[in-house]
Amino acid sequence: MSDNKQGSAWSRLWQRPKAKWLLGIPVGAFLALVVGGVGVYGTQVVLHATSTDDFCMTCHSNHSLRDEVLASSHGNNSAGITVTCAQCHLPPGGFEYLVKKIIVSKDIIGYMTIDGFNTQEWLEANRKEQADLARDYLRSIDSRTCTSCHSNIYENQPESMKKIAKKMHERNFKKAEDKRKTCIDCHKGVAHPYPKG
Repeated sequence: MSDNKQGSAWSRLWQRPKAKWLLGIPVGAFLALVVGGVGVYGTQVVLHATSTDDFCMTCHSNHSLRDEVLASSHGNNSAGITVTCAQCHLPPGGFEYLVKKIIVSKDIIGYMTIDGFNTQEWLEANRKEQADLARDYLRSIDSRTCTSCHSNIYENQPESMKKIAKKMHERNFKKAEDKRKTCIDCHKGVAHPYPKG
């Protein structure tokens, strides 16, 4: 008898619904999938578009930031590689990336609300504060933006690395993890001049 009840329940599942509103369930699920897919795709497009140097320079167009990078080893090197703003200022992927994108949007607010934000004078007057914010951020993520490109500082070091640099990196790596320095502790000012004081 229980087999008969199960069989009838199973067959009822595949019958055409008697109430028209039951058709709304698969239609609603399909629409939710479409809206979700469009939302994910749209988010990716916006994230990519707002991670370009051209986008960054819309608010920093009158600052010397791009010229500073191009004059540094991150823009003028024998490998012919020029780093982008996002490679240094945004963590590589994941939830942290989204959070940092939201935090960085303050520059857009500054551009619209702070008198003189997009001037070299404002940059020079606020350079130390901005540099310290960037330094503190890089410390908080253990300079992962650096090591996403410079992945061979501890093992398989390049022949071009100076002996003293190899020794310092090896010595640092031998320390307990909570005692280690992170890249920015020794390499301040590699892309933008770090102000004294």
